[in-house]
Amino acid sequence: MKQPMNRNRVWARGTRSLLVAALLLALASLACSVGETLVGRSADVVLTPTKTPRPTFTPLPTIATGGNKATPGVRGVLPPGVTVQPPSAEGPFTPIAESTVISGTQGSATNGAISIVLYATETPLPSPTPEPAGPTPEPTQDVETNRPTREGGPRPLPTPYAIVKPATIIGRRGPATTFARIGEAKQGTELMIMGRSPDGAWWQVCCMANQPVWVSADLVEAKGPVDATPLLTPAPTPVPPPPAAPRPTATPAPTPMPPFDIARGPEFPIKRDDGTMTLLVQVYEGPLDNQHPLGGYQLKVFRDGVDVTQNGVSFDDRDFDATLAVEGGFKYNLKFEMPHAGEADWKIYLARPGGFRMSSVSEFTTKGDSYRNQVVYVAYKLAR
Repeated sequence: MKQPMNRNRVWARGTRSLLVAALLLALASLACSVGETLVGRSADVVLTPTKTPRPTFTPLPTIATGGNKATPGVRGVLPPGVTVQPPSAEGPFTPIAESTVISGTQGSATNGAISIVLYATETPLPSPTPEPAGPTPEPTQDVETNRPTREGGPRPLPTPYAIVKPATIIGRRGPATTFARIGEAKQGTELMIMGRSPDGAWWQVCCMANQPVWVSADLVEAKGPVDATPLLTPAPTPVPPPPAAPRPTATPAPTPMPPFDIARGPEFPIKRDDGTMTLLVQVYEGPLDNQHPLGGYQLKVFRDGVDVTQNGVSFDDRDFDATLAVEGGFKYNLKFEMPHAGEADWKIYLARPGGFRMSSVSEFTTKGDSYRNQVVYVAYKLAR
């Protein structure tokens, strides 16, 4: 009786376990249905994991092998399992043995690592643009300058110029000699021609005194294309103003004649060379046959420009003194003596005391052959 009871208990326990499991499974199914409804996804969609792509590397022309280190032929650092191999002589791509593709045990992929081999190839440069066929035309030569003709537009004419022919020419403000002078140019100077006068007698050139001027065409030699020089019509020739009336010349007052004339001398009646200068002076008035001495006059004497006048004056309180008859009998009422006079140039004239000149100036010398002219006679006559 005990055994049937144990089997019933076991069966009852198993039945309860199955019911609990079924209930749990139903609840799980209900929860999944609710979740799919909320997110809007179908229960039959299965998500497949996506593999992350490996980065690619652009090889450079220079190839260098290496493991995980940066090489001159690759930009950046190679990832594990990536190597660089130059192309073989057979071609740019060489088959890789199976042992080099699968890392790990040959014929198996236990660790899933794959070795990648990069092949570097040279990128061809772009082909140069072919030049157009045909001969290159030679530049046309210029007959005048023997240089290639410049491109485009008419060729400008050279600037005409003028060369100065005489030693000096004058530049004027206008094409006529009545215009004011501005400057000068010397022979051989080259002046740029700017224009010409209507009659062709004058050129306007540049420059004198930093400004254009007019020069006579006869005084320069024109060079270059002068026929193309523009005609210039200058302002009318200025009419010179009438000359100013001359100022009346003041007539100088006549120099009054000195009151005494030189009646005789200078004469040298006695020849001697003792070194003493002797001057015998006659100061008088009246005719030759009735001469009267005049007193109070002085003889001014200059030796080589130096005043050596003495204080003596002429006398009038007695008759004239005179030299010996054998010495000419010269009369005098004033005497000047200077010892050791020597050779010199002399100037003398009659004067009032104080220096006021009363006669003209006489000059003589005692130099050289005239050294013996040391006795001098001169006579002054009151004339006015």
